[in-house]
Amino acid sequence: MWVKICGIKDTSAACMVADLGASALGLNFYAPSTRSIDLATAMEIKSAVSSQDITVVGLFVKHSLAEVISTCRDLSLDVVQLHGDESPAFLAELAQALPDLRIIRAFRTDKSHLDTLAEFLAECDQCGKRPDQILIDAYSPQSYGGTGLIAPWEMIRKNYRTEEWPPLILAGGLTPENVAEAIKAVTPFGVDTASGVESAPGVKNDQMVKAFISQAEMT
Repeated sequence: MWVKICGIKDTSAACMVADLGASALGLNFYAPSTRSIDLATAMEIKSAVSSQDITVVGLFVKHSLAEVISTCRDLSLDVVQLHGDESPAFLAELAQALPDLRIIRAFRTDKSHLDTLAEFLAECDQCGKRPDQILIDAYSPQSYGGTGLIAPWEMIRKNYRTEEWPPLILAGGLTPENVAEAIKAVTPFGVDTASGVESAPGVKNDQMVKAFISQAEMT
């Protein structure tokens, strides 16, 4: 099971997450978020885990194409997570500029269907670039993620076309207490959490991270 711990704000948290065996850690560049960091801090984190077997993912929300490309180049990022309203054309242009970059496109939903995602992927096919993975999070009108709200597992299980669509990463209110249940319910490729392993907003708790990874990998 691919496990990502998102919203890492300092080198100590990054090294802790890496040491505990997470597959990936997320660096949030969305300024309004309590988990956002600047480029200098991101560089320190990237350097601190450079010898570890962990993927560093840059999270962007409504950034310009130039900003995403510049940050990816400065940090030598291999993976980005687009968590705003980035269009299929945006993905295609990003892939053209950085052909080796892996793109995770996030969708927030509280609906009873995934029609918007189906339409998005059809448009991606017309533009020539699909996301490499899809992340589904819970919808909140106030935030682009990290809310602790739980995504609609049963709806996702019934409507996600696993054989046709990119690998699914499940997010939205996942904690050490419910991640195993979520994985059994949805059977995703991976899981992603931020607030679910925090003792305070933006503060990762090592015991919670350890328990989350253990529960996810046992499933």
